[in-house]
This record gives sequence, structure tokens and C-alpha cells, in this order.
Amino acid sequence: MKSLIPAGEPRMSDYETSKLIGRGGFGAVYLVRHKESQQTFAMKKVTKRSLKTPIRVDMAFLERDILTFADCPFVASMLCSFPTRSDLCMVMEYVGGGDCRTLLNMMGHFPVPLARLYFAEAVLGVEYLHSYGVVHRDLKPENFLITSAGHIKISDFGLSKVGVMIPHTNIYKQSAEDISREFQDEEVCGTPWYTAPEVILKKGYGRPIDWWSMGIILYEFVHGYTPFDGDFQTGLNKNIVGGDIIWDTYQATLSDDQDPITQLQDLITQLLSINPVDSLLQDLISQLLRANPVDRLGTGGAFEIRGHPFLVDLDFDSLLSQKLVYVPQLVDTSLFTNLWDMKKHLVSEDEKATSEDNESLDFKNSTSSSERLFKLLTTANRMKINENPKSSPDCSLESSTNISEM
Repeated sequence: MKSLIPAGEPRMSDYETSKLIGRGGFGAVYLVRHKESQQTFAMKKVTKRSLKTPIRVDMAFLERDILTFADCPFVASMLCSFPTRSDLCMVMEYVGGGDCRTLLNMMGHFPVPLARLYFAEAVLGVEYLHSYGVVHRDLKPENFLITSAGHIKISDFGLSKVGVMIPHTNIYKQSAEDISREFQDEEVCGTPWYTAPEVILKKGYGRPIDWWSMGIILYEFVHGYTPFDGDFQTGLNKNIVGGDIIWDTYQATLSDDQDPITQLQDLITQLLSINPVDSLLQDLISQLLRANPVDRLGTGGAFEIRGHPFLVDLDFDSLLSQKLVYVPQLVDTSLFTNLWDMKKHLVSEDEKATSEDNESLDFKNSTSSSERLFKLLTTANRMKINENPKSSPDCSLESSTNISEM
């Protein structure tokens, strides 16, 4: 039985680096393979150089904690974390279908059924996070990953903040005003086009800022661009705080040289051509983009959004079994940066990744393992024992974890 128990803390030497698949201001994300289990994961490396202040260190640790406890099919999760001499590494599940930003760039905009399904799945992900007091603060298409099966997972919690947990019964003890002003740090963060008015005005904010971002995202899904824009940051902020949403709707037009009967017939034809689904969609977006967070749809709970007529016929309990409008192809590695493009960087990292990595003094408390890692290694060890003819044929452990389901 002892041979079934994974030994030792996670470390860089447990993984083989394959490709660079993303890079940002704080570090990079790599495609890696776990040597023992031969499973593929995404490893996010946050450079210690970027974590110079206690606040940034706390934010990195908070992201790690959120990813570790996350247990929702629409929220990305983490396997383990550990420090090297130069980075804080987080090993996460690999979501191989790309992200909504890439797909939007390819398609221009989403057909309404696809936009509705992605939005509905993201609503469940945000609802899950909010139930634990997590406010994402940077929801945008780039952070909606697409699984190989075609479903959504919310990712990137580097700017997230944790407040008060709420009960799963959707009965809030907080008032709408309290929910909307939960944080008073006056910190303006996130991506400008998705930032809520109360964040810009520094009046305090809370969970409703995520629902504002969801309204922007839904608009962008169906139009291909965000509803607010402006010259430079000040112009954009002004339009977000007080601007009106511009809708791409069909405008009924009449010609002066037509007789009244013909004009009336043309007007009726134009009015009948308006899709009623569009009006429901427009109403949902408008309620999500209410400037006052107290009045914003979702402030009272995600059930307000799930009950909207645009979504009411969706079975939120079985979204994973819904007929998919889009299923991504197998990973197109041509979209990733070639390993050789980053060869010098990878070599320098490998040279620094020694067996002493976990002795880093300033980040020695950053090592963590989730239950998923234990299950993964336990399953791998069981498979080894089953393949070994000298091993006992019966260990009384018939039920093993299906790695592909993790």
C-alpha cells in the first residue's frame, strides 16, 4: 500500500516543457507533460522579478488558492504549485480548444445560439466564484477558455479579490447597496473596455462589476466589438460612465415619393422582419449594463440572469450535455510559439530548476498540492503495479480514478 502513496513535493523536475503557449507582463504559460503520469498540463510561470511588492505576492498566492479550491466544470483548476529560483510555477489543467478572443477574431462575431451557450456557462462559473466571495475583476473573452469538447472555463485570477461568501440558497444577507460597495480600495484595475462605471468613479465596488463585464462580453459576442469606445482612456471612461449603448438594429425607413398605402405596407414588412430574439438579447444586455450597480441584473444573485426570457428555456443543470454549436479541432500547435523561439529562455530556466528549487526562502510557502495531484499520481502508480508481473494481482483497490475525467 505504501507504494501507492505519492511521495515528495511537486517540483520542476517532474515535468517536461513542450511549448510556450502564452506570455504576459508577469510571466508565461507553457505546455508541459507530467513525466510519471504522461498527462499534459499548462504551467504558468510568474517571474519573481514581477512580484517585488507584498501586494503582488499576495495576489499571486490568491490566484493559486482560487485555482486550487475551484471545483466547477466552468472554472479552470490547478494541480499544484511550487517555486523555482526564478519563478512561481502553477500547474493547471490544460484547456486545449483555445479561447473566445481567438475564436472571435476568426469568426468576427458569434451566432446567437453559440453566444447564448457560452454566456450561460460563464454565468454558472461566475455564480460559483461569487458563492465563495471571489470577484474576478477581469472578465473578458481572453479569459474564457474553450475545452476540447467545446465548453467554457473561466481562467486568469491574477486580479481577483475575495470578499464575503454567500449561501448557496441565493438568499443574501447583504443588501444590494452593501453588495455593490463591498470593497472600498478605490483601485482601478482590469481591462478598460470591460470596466464597470463604479470602478472608474472610485465609489466602491463588489460582485456586480463582474456582471457588468458579462454584459459587455455578451454584446461583443454577437456584434464582434465592445459597446463603448473613445479617444484615449479618458474618452473611453466618459462613455462608459455616461454613454448610451449603440445598437445595430434595423432602422425602418420610408420614401417620400411613395403613396401612403405603399409606405404603410413597407413599414409593416420592416417591423415584421425584426427578430424577437434580438429584442430579448438587447434587453438582457441593457439590464446587465445599468450604470447603477444596485439596479444591475445579477446584483441580487445569478438567478436573476438565469431567469431572464433570453435564457429561461435553457436547462442550466445540463449545459454540459447541450448540443454544441462549435466543437474545436484538436490542438493546432501552429498557433503556439515554437519551442525553438524561446530556446534560450527555456534552457536558462532548466538550468535553474534543480532539486533544490523548493528551498527558495522567500517563496518556500508557495508549494501546494490539490487532491487532483494525489489522485493523478495514485492512479499512475496503480497502473505501474498492474503492468508489473511481479506485483500482487489483488490489492483490493478495484476502483481507480479516470485521469481523462480530471
